[in-house]
Amino acid sequence: MTVYARIDISFPDQRRESHQLANEAITIGSAPDDTIRVPAACLAQGQIRLSRGDSSVTLRNLAEDPSLIVDGRLLPVNQSRQLGDVANIRAGALSIQFIRSSDGPTVSMRALTEITQPSALGFRASLASGALNVWPYSSASTEVSITNLTDEAAQFRVETAGLPAAWTSPSRLAVAVESADTVDILINIKPPAGLELAPGEYPLTISVSRLGEVEARVQLALLVRLGRCAGLSLALDPPNLRQQRVFSLHLLNLGNDDLSLKLAACDPSSLLDLNLAQDEIRLKPKGRAAIGGSVAPKRRPLLGQPSEIPFAILAKAAEPNDYLVALPASLAVKPLVSNRALIAAASAIIALVLALAALLHQPPQPSITSFALSAKQVARGTPVSLTWAAGNAERFFVEVERAPLAELPADAATYTLDTGDYRDPIEIALIAVRGDAADIRSLRLNVFQPVTIHRFETDKSSVPRGVGAELTITWHVSGAAALDIALPVGFETIHEASAGDEGEIVIFGKAADEVVISLRAVDELGTAVERAIAIAARAPECRPIEDALLYTGPDPRYRRANYAQQNVPVLVNGVTVGADWLRVELASGDHGWGRLRDFDCAGFDPAGLKVVSDIPPLPTETAAPAAEIFAGS
Repeated sequence: MTVYARIDISFPDQRRESHQLANEAITIGSAPDDTIRVPAACLAQGQIRLSRGDSSVTLRNLAEDPSLIVDGRLLPVNQSRQLGDVANIRAGALSIQFIRSSDGPTVSMRALTEITQPSALGFRASLASGALNVWPYSSASTEVSITNLTDEAAQFRVETAGLPAAWTSPSRLAVAVESADTVDILINIKPPAGLELAPGEYPLTISVSRLGEVEARVQLALLVRLGRCAGLSLALDPPNLRQQRVFSLHLLNLGNDDLSLKLAACDPSSLLDLNLAQDEIRLKPKGRAAIGGSVAPKRRPLLGQPSEIPFAILAKAAEPNDYLVALPASLAVKPLVSNRALIAAASAIIALVLALAALLHQPPQPSITSFALSAKQVARGTPVSLTWAAGNAERFFVEVERAPLAELPADAATYTLDTGDYRDPIEIALIAVRGDAADIRSLRLNVFQPVTIHRFETDKSSVPRGVGAELTITWHVSGAAALDIALPVGFETIHEASAGDEGEIVIFGKAADEVVISLRAVDELGTAVERAIAIAARAPECRPIEDALLYTGPDPRYRRANYAQQNVPVLVNGVTVGADWLRVELASGDHGWGRLRDFDCAGFDPAGLKVVSDIPPLPTETAAPAAEIFAGS
């Protein structure tokens, strides 16, 4: 059993990626030949290199920018550090969590049912390991071995219970095993990103049974040890600060345990007034919080060029996590008077007088007094209305994620935003402009992907009643956080496969009446979309290969009753014990018995029909009727 180390990368836009460290070495950066490519704005070329040894993983800083922090400590340029089982890495605008799992020896585990499995079962089942260590966002696996002790091939069903269905893959399947052969099945355990369980030990039961024989069952026990995972995501709203601004600090606990944090604002240049509404907070797993803050320059320069003053928000996790996350930010400060205006004023007395007049008589400044969205959270493609009130504006600009979207006249007060091109939280900014002056307001809008059922269908519109039949169900559903397919009574899964938003299930069973298969998909907000397929149950039909004689009983010694015309479908509702004679019903309602060899029963196996037991006795030799002649015989 091999378990690879794993890294989880959180981007500034709250997007998240997970990667297994299957290669001996990988690089993370913006160059075309980097193993994991990220935007250049997030990370410089060749920023990080991860090398995997026999029992350790080493991190090396290959960037010119030395701002690489590992578990709260700076890693200098061209230096390496060996990582522990879990490490928190801050590189540029990226937050990276490293999780390492180790390879361990496997130990065969006995079944729960008995110390020695009875040979009467006809098979044996065992686990490669009795315990399994796994961490959030990583995966681990073990093998279930099934040995067929009988003289014939058999099918077995494997099911798991005790953990959420999304944790185990597969959660159920059917497998065929030849006589005296052994088949190994890989059971994969992968806790999903939305954890529901705290760190600890959880039992998983794996049941192995022969299809159709509920009593022939073996239960195996696997102890899953869920490890502790720590992580934190920080974001400023708005992300780009201009002049004097109030901001919100958004925090998200990415781990699976409670997280206590101490917060602080760091101003290396001592040029800013920085304030946070609180300096401590405690977050539950997947907990979110928003903390208010403000930043302003202590003194605005009279002359010069606009400048960016850097600062950072620091979050330090308490024991046992003990790591430091730094969120870099900056404040754009514009001087009171530009260099160009000063040079023009100094060139002539007239220009100086005009400049002084401009200073003494400032034109009205544009001001946005209110800015609102019709909704804070919408499905992708839903229009959102922007409304505002403002004064002294000559024109307005609307930006989305700092990209210009629309220019509007001074009398505009509304704008409709089409969200079809966006997903995840976006920043919407309104800019009021008058001359060189501007006022800006921004709001956040969460755009989520709604559930869409593109395809949900079966390969048959009807199945023969009372006869074993196989159905293939396929689907294509996008935007689903959870998906469930309810199977009809009397049917069981014999094959299941999925890839991305598409999947397929093959089921087998007998239909007594109409068969209904339903699909239920739930989006990330809990909204459900359902779809159902109704499949008719028809009487089984066969076609005579040629004109076929029918008798009053399943033997040529019975009296001739009628005949079935070539290629004209007839209903069949019973067979003899050996399945060599069919009980046939004609379109006229007449019944009779015909040889199976004279009929083509495509689409089902006649041996699955009901065996008829109330067969009339054979006529005696003396009572044999005279030969009858039928048309077409």
